[in-house]
Amino acid sequence: MSIKALVVAPYAGLAELTNSLKADLEEFDITVIQGDLSEVLPQIDSFHLQGYDLIISRGGTATLLSKHSYLPVIDIPVSGFDILRMLTLVKGFQAPVEMIGFRNVIEGIISGSNLMDMDISYTMIHHQDEVDQALQAAKSKGVKVIVGDNITVKKATVHGMQGVLITSGPESVKAAFTQAKQIYKISQTYKVKNQAFETLLSTMETGYAIVDQEGTVKYANHAFRDLLKLKESQSNLFRSYSYLQKLLVNLGQGITLDHQMMMVDQEGQFALTGDVIPMESDLKVYYLKARPAAQAADADIHFGYSAGLNHTFPPLIMTQSVYSKEKASYTLPMAVYGKEGAGRRLFVLGSLMDHSKTMVEIKIFNSAEASFRALLALISICNEDQILYISGAENLTLTAQEEFAIALEKVAAKTVLSFLEDPVFMLEQTQIDKKLYNFFKKQIVYMAPLHERRADLEEYIRAFLISFNEKYGKQIVGVRPEVIEALHDHSWASNLFELKEVMDQFVQHTSGEYIDANVLPILYGLQQNQKNKGSLDPELTGLNLNQTLDHIEKDIIRIVLEQEGMNQSHAANRLGINRSTLWRKLKG
Repeated sequence: MSIKALVVAPYAGLAELTNSLKADLEEFDITVIQGDLSEVLPQIDSFHLQGYDLIISRGGTATLLSKHSYLPVIDIPVSGFDILRMLTLVKGFQAPVEMIGFRNVIEGIISGSNLMDMDISYTMIHHQDEVDQALQAAKSKGVKVIVGDNITVKKATVHGMQGVLITSGPESVKAAFTQAKQIYKISQTYKVKNQAFETLLSTMETGYAIVDQEGTVKYANHAFRDLLKLKESQSNLFRSYSYLQKLLVNLGQGITLDHQMMMVDQEGQFALTGDVIPMESDLKVYYLKARPAAQAADADIHFGYSAGLNHTFPPLIMTQSVYSKEKASYTLPMAVYGKEGAGRRLFVLGSLMDHSKTMVEIKIFNSAEASFRALLALISICNEDQILYISGAENLTLTAQEEFAIALEKVAAKTVLSFLEDPVFMLEQTQIDKKLYNFFKKQIVYMAPLHERRADLEEYIRAFLISFNEKYGKQIVGVRPEVIEALHDHSWASNLFELKEVMDQFVQHTSGEYIDANVLPILYGLQQNQKNKGSLDPELTGLNLNQTLDHIEKDIIRIVLEQEGMNQSHAANRLGINRSTLWRKLKG
């Protein structure tokens, strides 16, 4: 079976030479393309889809490919023959000559020039970005001829100097293919084992992936790709989830994510844990473990990253005064409080965020020692360009809250704490520590529930109507007065989120140009559910009281979960327990 090799030639001559040698390389199925550093990178995904066993290239192009591809990359060497040919060529120049290149090439040419009794000037570079500066310096010294690689020679021409390319001869190309054959044989030994492991991982419901610091997915099982909606052709995680770059940076800074602290994505679809994989190279590699966000209920702490609203709510709502007051009118740190769905998070995004900032969102459900230490480590690395939005601080013990307040005072990020109840009342009830309260007491903002903002209701209705018209391809132009009146009379227990859901249903069930009374049963059904909600009457719920206390407890949790639409946060709040306790009781 032939070894399928892709040769990426940085210059035309190397492509021609490789094609001419194909007859001597019968063990290989060779594809040759020409491209330099800038042309190769966008094609990497397509390389991976074409079933190549390895890649052969040269110089900086080979280095770039090795960083971004999981395939073995073989670098075509610059041999002694190549150096002698090049030195013989430039020896005849009367004009000043300078060599610009990396250490491995420069040292070989210095040795060769000494043997030929030549004195050739050189500049050693360590990064491709240094080429322009080296060329300008050479030109200022009167150098007319530049010896270097493909990129250097191209840029020398731009600077008005003659370029001499260090080319690879047939001996070097054949040596690279000999090395490729050896690497292929070794890799085949491990390939069988890897395929067995991959087959095993592909059957697992939990998602697993290995990713490097550039976001290149070295491996991902089916569950990981399904949860994150990544196609097989997508090999870079950051292109779909740019905020995960911050997650990998945090992992590299020593923040370990496990079952106690997880990252939950903005849409609430998946939760991630992970850590750094120890490697001998400078390139950092990470493992990530993904599960549905609903299975993250046993974690003590959730956190995530936001760079904006992510289109959760229409922009028109965010221009309302309650969400878009001038940043200058607030002092930070601060606290914001209000009922579930009142828009505390929207207020922070609308009033405090700008395009240059990201928001680190932290939800605290429990105060276990290990997770609390992980929390302190996480906030310690937040910087001044971030908003730190924390909810659930009241779930920490009072002792932990005091330590938390001390840590927050040292944090560079702008901090907002979010509560369901008035912090003043919570302080009086000893639910929050005095030191924590003092941290934010200068600025406390109340987010009124929707039933207290009736004047804004019709504006919100229009905003959602526009949004859902676009989503469902409808052309609804308005809402009939009787529907508006019914919406005004509704209690809006879940505030904006409930209004959003109601308008979504109204638009879906409207076929004409106006939302009319035909949709009101949807609203009346919701009202009836809310009346029944909270009832644990055995006749209404089917609760069997003739069983053990443990079984009654589980049935009550199940009933409350059903009444709360399987929302574990709401169910836990009603039952007076945290989410991790709820999860343990369900599993137990």
